[in-house]
Amino acid sequence: MTTEELAKIIGVSRVTLSKVINGVGGVAPRTERKIREYIDKYNFVPNSKARSLVGKEEHVIGLFSAYSDKNSGASSNITSHFATEMINLVISNAQKCDYKTLVYLTEREKDVKSIERILNSSMVRGAILLGYDTGSAEIKRLAERGYPLVLVNQERDSYCENVVVVNMDDQVSAYYAIERLVHNGHRNILYIGCDRPRLPAIRRHEGVRSAEGKWRHKIEKLTEIDCDFSEEKAYREIYRMYSSPEEGKPTGIFAANDIMAIGAMNALKDLGYDIPADVSIIGFDDISISKYLTPGLTTMRCNFDRIASVSVNSLVNLIEQRDTARHVESPVEFVERGTLAKAKGTQ
Repeated sequence: MTTEELAKIIGVSRVTLSKVINGVGGVAPRTERKIREYIDKYNFVPNSKARSLVGKEEHVIGLFSAYSDKNSGASSNITSHFATEMINLVISNAQKCDYKTLVYLTEREKDVKSIERILNSSMVRGAILLGYDTGSAEIKRLAERGYPLVLVNQERDSYCENVVVVNMDDQVSAYYAIERLVHNGHRNILYIGCDRPRLPAIRRHEGVRSAEGKWRHKIEKLTEIDCDFSEEKAYREIYRMYSSPEEGKPTGIFAANDIMAIGAMNALKDLGYDIPADVSIIGFDDISISKYLTPGLTTMRCNFDRIASVSVNSLVNLIEQRDTARHVESPVEFVERGTLAKAKGTQ
């Protein structure tokens, strides 16, 4: 949208609108308030400002993430190791395609207005989104406006020609993690999950429940708790559960990410449990620190580099109107280290 078009919608002259945009004064307070309301309503940023920031001929993509402490009212630090890995790898892969990357952290999962404002300003030619709620009506609305978008771990399938979805094989991988515990003789299993409406959480839950159905004749009990992908919450819940005097505690744990697995490991160690002699643990992601833990964490390894590469290449193909797959599933690899062992009393 141009300044001329917005001025016509508001019912003011382009000169009056420009004065408000540039903050030069000389506009009646009532008129200025009305203009600012319309600027917010349409998330308007004049193209001249966008060009002054990035240059008319620059190739720039956006990387937007909701993984930050602002989601909980704190500072804007990135709280997801997955997001940290993706930011570094997306920037690197974009450079290989002669594109620069604008990284922007939104305050909340539903804060899409700032994304729309940047896309509407032409500051970026397309965007990669990660960390937003599955089924977001706001993001679907962005897609329907024709912006080239790559949704990482966001939706099951693409719903527009200008949208690519890049996912991990979460459901199959979660199923396999539970199956590995069963094959090691664990009958009482704990799943540390997350109740947020995000695709990885949803699909990993589905994989766990699918495995429970398949192996019901060997699983005596499968408990699921919500720890919100948080190390601190996993520590508290595991400490509470395993410090209680009740018998029959789970001997096998599967955590929906490595961070929660680490929280569980620390709680068990503080309580004097031996890992894996007393309790086996499997994580998910294979973040950098996982192999350096004592013992090393058995986990489902995600190929972050491939996810970033596919995301960037798919977005560039959309921007440059080349053919590209609209749905990509990245395989996950089982990595066995020191936290998985046979349950006591089994051969």
